[in-house]
Amino acid sequence: MSIILAIVALGILILVHELGHFITAKLCGVWVERFSIGMGPIIWSKKRGDTEYAISAVPLGGYVKLHRMFADEEAVEGREDQAFFNKSIPKKLLVITAGVLFNMLFAVLVFVIIFMAGYKTYGPIVGTVAPDGIAAMAGMQEGDRIVSVDGADVRSWDEFLEQLSLGGTNVTIERAASQQDILIKPNFIDYTHPLTGETLQYADIGADFVTPPVVGTVSAGFPAAIAGIQKGDTILKVAGIAVSKWADIGQLVRPRADMLTEVIVQRGTDTLRIGITPQANEQGDGILGIMMAEGDTIIRENPAVAFVRGIERTGEMTAAIIGGIKQLITGKVSKDNLGGPILIVQEGARSAEGGYERYLSYMGLISINLAILNLLPIPVLDGGYVIMFIYEGIRRKRMGVKMRERGQMVGMALLGLLMVFAFYNDIFRFLR
Repeated sequence: MSIILAIVALGILILVHELGHFITAKLCGVWVERFSIGMGPIIWSKKRGDTEYAISAVPLGGYVKLHRMFADEEAVEGREDQAFFNKSIPKKLLVITAGVLFNMLFAVLVFVIIFMAGYKTYGPIVGTVAPDGIAAMAGMQEGDRIVSVDGADVRSWDEFLEQLSLGGTNVTIERAASQQDILIKPNFIDYTHPLTGETLQYADIGADFVTPPVVGTVSAGFPAAIAGIQKGDTILKVAGIAVSKWADIGQLVRPRADMLTEVIVQRGTDTLRIGITPQANEQGDGILGIMMAEGDTIIRENPAVAFVRGIERTGEMTAAIIGGIKQLITGKVSKDNLGGPILIVQEGARSAEGGYERYLSYMGLISINLAILNLLPIPVLDGGYVIMFIYEGIRRKRMGVKMRERGQMVGMALLGLLMVFAFYNDIFRFLR
């Protein structure tokens, strides 16, 4: 079922992209001869009005066939005013870039829905406190709940750090049903974003949030999955030692590589004893193949805040994707990280298993990826056509047929090589 949902997500994103071209073409008076989801041979079609709607055999994209995109294509009597090549440069650019615009708007919409429906995060409960850290010196203790910063209510640990980053210092905490104020002046530490290269800061106070020992993801083929650990299980003990937070699990498992270990978990109302042999990683440390749950607190935003945050999240992801592409080109990131359709479907399936928030986030991320990919200045992609029409606008002359055809051949070759390399990585990754 999860794989079907992943394919459905891809189909929706392709539909959104092609709808952008379709709607703007109609608005600009261009005859759309065919609207197809998928490429290659048509396996189903239906004529409605003057447009043929089709599903094609290869589910790796889609297309909108515009009447006479170029002047050398066959004319249809009485349709000259609906030919794409006859439209002004601004109208051509609008139609060509509309697919990208629709993908970006769809991403914003998806993130707005997430913020309004509710997203998981960690509550403002203090977990580990470094003995000599800023928080400890201020009197903060494990188990304290952050109530507010400078009078502004705090709903999550992220909001707490955000308020500190904005200059907040007067922190109200709740301990044993009573509240008290403490003064915290964080130490701001610079770090470089791994993809964008941007220098950012985070507020370090020598304390972290509570991370309940609840399993969020179980990786197939790893010891936990083989032994029967399930998503939602709460780890109570490892090798007879009680577990109170997620970090305890790693500390107890690391020295037990290849050693049969009893793990006690709570599943619903049942307490289960499970024997697991942790697998050794490259460093020789024991691992189970589990990840912690995404959060213990759900936050919902009002429509106005959700809209702003949806735009911000789309911008952040766009910058990260562009930064990742730059690092791939410059070799700072291994080309092995490049994935194709198989990886996309696999990640989509995993996101579908993780609930609506992860599934919608995946759709937003892939929608932005589609937008950026289509804007690359490669002939046959939207970005290549944008360059072509800008070139024609500057020269006030249409590009020659031979020059255009050569460019399209180069573009197809580049895309072909890219797809072969991505498929190779997907298959190698799957076999590994």
